[in-house]
Amino acid sequence: MYLKRLELQGFKSFADKTVLELMPGLTTVIGPNGSGKSNISDAIRWVLGEQSMKSLRGTKSEDIIFAGTQNRKSLGFAEASLVFDNSDEKLPIEYSEVTVTRKIYRSGESGYYINKTPCRLKDILELFMDTGIGKDGYSIIGQGKIDDILSNKSEDRRHIFEEAAGIVKYRARKEESEKKLEHTKLNLLRVDDIVTEIEGSIGPLKEQSEKAKKYLDYRENLKNIEVGLFLHNIEENKNNLSKIEEDEKILKENYEDELTKQNKFQIQKDDLKSDIDNITNQIEEMQKLGFESTNKIEKINSDIKVNEERISNNEINYKRFEEDINETKNKIEELKEEQKTKENKKENLYKNKEKFEAELKQKQEELEKISGKLSEKEIEIEEKKKKVEANVDLKYENQNVISTQNATFEEVEKREKTLKNEVQTTISELDSSRITKGEIEKEFSEIESKRNKAQEKLNNINEKRAESTQKIKEYEDEINKISYNIRMKDSRLKFLQETEKEKEGYSKSVKNLLLDCDKNKELSKGVCGVLANIVSTEKEYETAIEMCLGGSLQNIVTETESEAKKLVEHLRKNNMGRASFLPITSVKGRKIDKYDSKHINGIIGVASDLVKYEKKYEGIILSLLGRTIIVDNMDNGVELAKKNRYGFRIVTLKGDVINPSGSITGGSVMQKTVNILGRSREIESIQKEINVLNKKLENIQKEKENYLSDIEDVLEEASSLEQNMQEIDITYATEKQKMVSIEENVERLENRLARLKQEQESIINKKQELNSIKEEAKEQIEKLSKENEELNNVIEEFANLNKDNQKYIDDLNFDITNLKISVSSFEESEMSIKEMTERIGEDIKNNEESIRNKQEQLSNIKNDNKQLMNNINELKNKITQIKEDVENSGNKVEKLKEERIKSNEKLEKTEKEIESLFKTIEGLKEQLVKIDVKKTKTAQDIEDIINKMWEEYELTPNSCENYEKPVNVAQTQKRVKEIREEIKKLGSINVDSIEEYRQLKERYDFMCEQRLDLEDAIAKLKKIINEMTQVMKEQFSEKFKIINKNFNEVFKELFGGGKAELILTDEQNILECGIEIQAQPTGKKLQNMSLLSGGERALTAIALLFAILKINPSPFCVLDEIEAALDDVNVFRYADYLKKFTKETQFLVITHRKGTMEAADTVYGVTMEENGISKLLSMKLK
Repeated sequence: MYLKRLELQGFKSFADKTVLELMPGLTTVIGPNGSGKSNISDAIRWVLGEQSMKSLRGTKSEDIIFAGTQNRKSLGFAEASLVFDNSDEKLPIEYSEVTVTRKIYRSGESGYYINKTPCRLKDILELFMDTGIGKDGYSIIGQGKIDDILSNKSEDRRHIFEEAAGIVKYRARKEESEKKLEHTKLNLLRVDDIVTEIEGSIGPLKEQSEKAKKYLDYRENLKNIEVGLFLHNIEENKNNLSKIEEDEKILKENYEDELTKQNKFQIQKDDLKSDIDNITNQIEEMQKLGFESTNKIEKINSDIKVNEERISNNEINYKRFEEDINETKNKIEELKEEQKTKENKKENLYKNKEKFEAELKQKQEELEKISGKLSEKEIEIEEKKKKVEANVDLKYENQNVISTQNATFEEVEKREKTLKNEVQTTISELDSSRITKGEIEKEFSEIESKRNKAQEKLNNINEKRAESTQKIKEYEDEINKISYNIRMKDSRLKFLQETEKEKEGYSKSVKNLLLDCDKNKELSKGVCGVLANIVSTEKEYETAIEMCLGGSLQNIVTETESEAKKLVEHLRKNNMGRASFLPITSVKGRKIDKYDSKHINGIIGVASDLVKYEKKYEGIILSLLGRTIIVDNMDNGVELAKKNRYGFRIVTLKGDVINPSGSITGGSVMQKTVNILGRSREIESIQKEINVLNKKLENIQKEKENYLSDIEDVLEEASSLEQNMQEIDITYATEKQKMVSIEENVERLENRLARLKQEQESIINKKQELNSIKEEAKEQIEKLSKENEELNNVIEEFANLNKDNQKYIDDLNFDITNLKISVSSFEESEMSIKEMTERIGEDIKNNEESIRNKQEQLSNIKNDNKQLMNNINELKNKITQIKEDVENSGNKVEKLKEERIKSNEKLEKTEKEIESLFKTIEGLKEQLVKIDVKKTKTAQDIEDIINKMWEEYELTPNSCENYEKPVNVAQTQKRVKEIREEIKKLGSINVDSIEEYRQLKERYDFMCEQRLDLEDAIAKLKKIINEMTQVMKEQFSEKFKIINKNFNEVFKELFGGGKAELILTDEQNILECGIEIQAQPTGKKLQNMSLLSGGERALTAIALLFAILKINPSPFCVLDEIEAALDDVNVFRYADYLKKFTKETQFLVITHRKGTMEAADTVYGVTMEENGISKLLSMKLK
């Protein structure tokens, strides 16, 4: 095994990651002072578990982390790793290469790792134990270690000898065994104390246990009998409850039936009221009919007049449209005649055109023959002649265009004059209609303004009238509602007063006793009343307080015990049953002083603080409610109970109960018609409510009377305004119809005028276009005439030179020209006739369309007149119907009044039925209350028995199937009494003593066993310690002799003579005694180490180190400047001797000495190229 590699990062001056590769043999590390050489040995020592910062030349753990320089920031951690070659398996681990790492962070966290697996320091120490490697072994020798070897205290140098002797692991195990022995002795002492204590109390506890077992036997027997009795009583009460529920069901069905009847009659009553209101409204409508009929007839007559005027206007328009149609038809006939003439003319032109075209063709062919025989000059002249002919053709074409445009222009001007006359006529008609419209608008505006003002007044007054009607209805509804509430509450009050008077809701014995007290003043002397009448509470707490008090509500409160005794005697004497009494003088209680309610919500308070009562009853109230807490819900109640260890009773607002025993009672609480606790409060409350309602009813009735007086003028004004409004509406409708008619006429004329003006604009544009075409044609003719004049001069000049040949050609040209002009004239005339024919056709089409439109308007006028006549007939029929309705309204009013009287009679009968049913329902309610009280008492008795079962035996009826019910109840009760007497004779019982005795006995037996085990362990530990001590003595003695011999031999070799010896200070105690070193260099006397020089001391220590390495070579050894005090001769001796051990031990030597460097196989240099940061340089020498 050897050290392969040392890896550093962030350790002291090695800021960067540094790897020191090591080989077997001798490796030296050199460098100037302060370069960081010794930091390498510190790193190895640190990884191997060094805990002392002083040994690592620091003060605190952070000092070994790179602290930074002027140019470098500090690091957050330091890490160092030793990598060993374990191919020889010298280390007890299954790896051929072992890496031991230690890491520390600036935050203080640190850790050890073996092959990157986290481990403990102990694991590392055990790994290297007896190998010589370790922070305290002889594998790392520095100047400090040399000082320890040469220390004056011989005890300080023992560890290195023990490491060499291989007894360190035995010493560690011996020390651990001694600690275990001491700990076991202490445990034995404690066990003896416990056994002594148990022996003193186990006897009395055994007696208590036997007594408790006897008690439990009685208790179990009593439980079997009593549970059977409980089950018998529960079954009996359940049977009674079942009968009561059947009776209650029948009563409820009767109650529901009566309630349904009442609702049915109430609906019937509401329907009758509605019918009466409808009849009254119909009568009022009939009475208004006479006045309204006159206005309606006048309005209808006005509508008839308007329709007749519209018919008259339609007839005038009809005649005008007929005239326009006839006139248009005549115009169409004229246009058709003109179109026919043009067609005939076009046909004649076509025939003449064919004749001239044939002659033209003949002349042109003849000219071509002659032209073919002419010279070039003649050809040129002929071309010019052709040009003249072409220009003449163009000239005549343009003349034809001008002629055509002139004809079209005349037609357009003719239409323009016609349009001008039509526009003047339309404007005249439009002006007249607008004047008429203005006059009608003025009149209509005045009427409309008058109507709007009247309408506004009527709307305002109608709003007031509607508000008044609504207000009166609200008054009546409020009066009816209050009256109904008063009747209901009065009925409820009478019922409650009656039940209070008859003492309903109380048990039979209490009820009879209270009635006797009311009759007998002597008997009632000292009686304060029933508890239910003495206390009161807010409505929201009634359920909770009633559940708290339960049957105590019916307890009778008396002044003293003597009054209670007197009442008991009265009950017994008259065989009236049983009752409970609460004498003020004897019943005392106390209130919960403190309870833990921290962090619990919903606690309302102590029940006694939530009820009202006179001061003298305080003792009674505290005894019943002083130890009960009211909470809002079950969750908070359970939390409070747990926190206070079920030290008191807790009740929720819904009536759920958490008992001190831990049992919980809850579920639905029956809604009672009346409960005895809240009855007095409800009577008082209802009386106050009735007084308030009576006062409110009186005030509302007065308000209604005053309001009716105030609105009388408003109703009269509304009637007057309605009559005036009807007259204005008739006038308004007539004028509006006139307005609509004149607006339609004005709109029609405006549309006609717009069309005419649009056509005028179109004609003006057409004229401008025609003039433009005509001017262009004139310019073209002038240009062609000028060009022909020039050409004719050239031709004439040539003709004078060639008179004979030219004359015939000119004649031909003249004839061709004349023929072309004629043909062109025919074409232009034909074109002009075609355009005129098309225009005439368009005019015919437009006039026919105009006729169709006017015929359609005539049809519309006929239909409109027909509809208007139908409207007039319908309006006349309405007048007839209104007159008939007015005649029949008197009879209908009488019939409706008779119907109203009958409905009022039915209403009175229905109200009596409702009143009768109300009394029946109240009676049924009273019976339901009585049966409910009886049912509640029976249910409470069952619940009390169940609670008692739970409190006594923690059993429920469902879990008691195996318990037998008694056959003879009286005999069973007698047996219960006997068992209770036997239990009483036993005296005080500690049931827990049975379990306590069992546990104590088990503990006693266990402790006795423990004592034997501890005594046995002590004996074994003592034997192990003695055995290890003997092995250590023998091994140390043997190894010490060898080391002593080796020391003498090495000393002689290093000093060149002399002798040295190791001496035990106490040979009888070789494991604890000190070790003295005596040395005698050559030529000197044998003397103590302290008398040697510094160099002699150092060389002696080196000799001792080599002596140890001889007997137990370490896999590697770090030597940090141990030869610093030697001279050069001794350094060479030291180096030579060091080389002898390199076969067994790997050396890493930190040195400044040349002799040591020369002996090295590998040299590493440490330098600081950058201030404060160590760098490593390596050189292999062999």
